Amino acid sequence: MVALDDVVDELYGGALDDFVARRDAAVRAARAAKDRDLAGRIGSLRKPTLAAWAVNLLVRDDPTLAGALRDLGEGMRDAERSLDGPALRELGKQRRALVAGLVARARRLVADAGQKMSTAAAQEVEHTLTAALADPRVADAVAAGTLTHGTEHVGFGSADGGAESATVGGDGADGARGRAETSRATDAATGRAAAGRGGTRPGTGDGEASDDASGAGEEPAAGSRATTRRTAGTATKGASGSATGSTTSAADRAAAAEAKERERREREQERARRRHEQAVAAREAAEAELDGARTRHEDAAAAEQQAVSTLEDAERASSEAYAAEEELVRALADVRRRLADARAALPRVDETLVASRARARAQEKAVRAAARELDRATAAADRARAAEARAADDLP
Repeated sequence: MVALDDVVDELYGGALDDFVARRDAAVRAARAAKDRDLAGRIGSLRKPTLAAWAVNLLVRDDPTLAGALRDLGEGMRDAERSLDGPALRELGKQRRALVAGLVARARRLVADAGQKMSTAAAQEVEHTLTAALADPRVADAVAAGTLTHGTEHVGFGSADGGAESATVGGDGADGARGRAETSRATDAATGRAAAGRGGTRPGTGDGEASDDASGAGEEPAAGSRATTRRTAGTATKGASGSATGSTTSAADRAAAAEAKERERREREQERARRRHEQAVAAREAAEAELDGARTRHEDAAAAEQQAVSTLEDAERASSEAYAAEEELVRALADVRRRLADARAALPRVDETLVASRARARAQEKAVRAAARELDRATAAADRARAAEARAADDLP
């Protein structure tokens, strides 16, 4: 009985082009074994996108990759929780270098498998790996080696680092809907935060309006008290009917007017002082935000420069590797051609060798026959010389 895990491992670890054919064959095999439940599960397996397949190739090519992603992601989340700026910058550099190197390796693996990775697919691989570093759930999905689509991490910080974030699918309508919902949630949260800060943030118009309203409310109260005093003075003056009472009422009115003016000036000074304090606080907050923006800009510029340098190095290394591969392929083709020529010439050489050996043996036979003939001729000559000598001796 075939297990589902074995089928999944074989499907997602194999070639991308024949995924559907291999899945259908596995479904037919499960149906032939009368396991309809297994056939249904196998039939529901989705063919991965090119980017997801590339990430699966990465994990299967290097079993230690999943652990490296988890370790680096956990380190970044710890640094975020402890607000360790230097550690975050260093881990950010490590993250960018790791992701760039993995994308380059994914390109090579895809090319070795006979596929071509587009720029969009490479970006999807980069987003998926970045999401795996930010979200341990995505890291677990990547480690399984059975991704069917890319993943993108949207927001600030890691998924469990306390900052606002969301992980959405990177392909199709589902990914678009996820990003839209995340954007709306972020906008709503931002609006609520702004509304909550409106009455308390230093330097806002609402705060000044409240101060003005407070001052306006105090002035009528002071006027009422002054009117009451004037009414009492008038009643006293009417009751007494004396010149002394009239003089006292005028002095009271002057003192009341002076006190009212003094209170108004004090309120104006207090409002001006509060506005100044609010303006100072707003300026300090703006300067702090500017410093933070400058730091982020410098970090982003340095990261971009490092990414460009890493990409250039990776592209140069890739070009050199491809050039070396082409050179080796050409050299191998030349060696194979020469080997084929040598193998083709070998029968003719063997025939020539056999003929040469036959001729050599014939020549050896001829030499031996000539040697025997020479020996016979030499013996005959010796006998003739001996006969001549005897004949010479017989002469008178």
